[in-house]
Amino acid sequence: MTFFRLKFKKRRGGVLLHVLIFLVVISILLAGIGKLMVSDYSMVKVENDYANSLVVAEAGINYELRKISNDAKTVDQKQAGAVPGTSYSTSVGTFQVYVTQRNLDGTEPTPWTAGKNLWIYSTGGVNNLTRTVKVAAIAYTDAPTLNYAVFGVCEGVINGSATTVNGDLGTDGFLSFSGSPTINGTVAFNGPSSNWQGSAGSYLTAHNPTAVNWPSVEAIAVDTFGPQGLSYVASTNDNALASPAISNNSVYLRGNGSQTFVGKPGGAHYYLTSLSCAGNSQVTFDNTNGPITLWFGPSGSTSGSFSIHGGTAAIKMAADPSKAVRIYLATSSDVILAGNAELDAGIYNINNANNGITSANGRVILSGTPNIYGEVFANKFTFNGNPTVTAVQGYFSPTANVLYYGCVPPWQEIGGPY
Repeated sequence: MTFFRLKFKKRRGGVLLHVLIFLVVISILLAGIGKLMVSDYSMVKVENDYANSLVVAEAGINYELRKISNDAKTVDQKQAGAVPGTSYSTSVGTFQVYVTQRNLDGTEPTPWTAGKNLWIYSTGGVNNLTRTVKVAAIAYTDAPTLNYAVFGVCEGVINGSATTVNGDLGTDGFLSFSGSPTINGTVAFNGPSSNWQGSAGSYLTAHNPTAVNWPSVEAIAVDTFGPQGLSYVASTNDNALASPAISNNSVYLRGNGSQTFVGKPGGAHYYLTSLSCAGNSQVTFDNTNGPITLWFGPSGSTSGSFSIHGGTAAIKMAADPSKAVRIYLATSSDVILAGNAELDAGIYNINNANNGITSANGRVILSGTPNIYGEVFANKFTFNGNPTVTAVQGYFSPTANVLYYGCVPPWQEIGGPY
């Protein structure tokens, strides 16, 4: 009896040992599973917060678009300091949003001016995770959508049949053709009194009920440089950057003389009171390093001579819009383009903007056989000889009523994986 009793005790102790081992193994497995579940939950939570932070950032973009579409004066301008944006809270997280102006030359001046292209920056934050997006936006307006190569606010005159306009031609006043020029586009009359003067010709025409509202050169200068307008660039300019350097704000070329206007990053601005070309002299634009803008003044002046030969650009507008060449004339003198060279620029000579068809100042005269790749906008234009103007959009925009602001490419995440 003693033998069997001892054997039973040993067997009972073995069972207890196996139970203990089983419990230890189960505990280890449960602890591992628990740790895995906690780790997986933490990872899922972080990924969820990371995804939601982008959602919140994009919510900030939509918020700003709606805000400025309702009233552009309430815009969240970029602020100085470590936190440039204005913060807003949502049920998911917070976002900080601000805007800068989006210029063709790549600069982002502040404050942003209503009606101009803009960048919207928005940083979304969820549980200490943040993501920032940068989205381009534009104003959708009631401006005409025609591809204007030439526009005469008050009047347009084309003498003979040798002129070629590749693009649309428009006016708020009258058009007078003494021959049959080639217009590869629409002839647009804008406003209730706008029409042909004399023979109508056989062209594709459009009659729009309202005139196109173009800003004056001085208004554009104010928008570019601030309240001083053209006076600012008269005193602060890049005339010394030209080759040869420009002195006394005037260029006088004769014979085989040449003048090169040189661009720079952010844009080079030149101020001239006179530019005169004769003989075989030529003007060229070296915009390799940045855009070039020529400003002619002072505003309303009747003095100064503006006769331009040539004007080829190292980089064409169609190849890189950020390096465009623009010519603004704020005087009341005629602008004469002659010769047979190529001009890669936009010409803008509107001083008495929207002053009705009685305004006689600010005329562009084309003579000879110049080939212009750009836009020619003036109070009046007169084309002689056989010039060719080919529309390249993007130089100038009319003033228009903003209907709303909306996104356009590009969309990009700053510092993100995309």
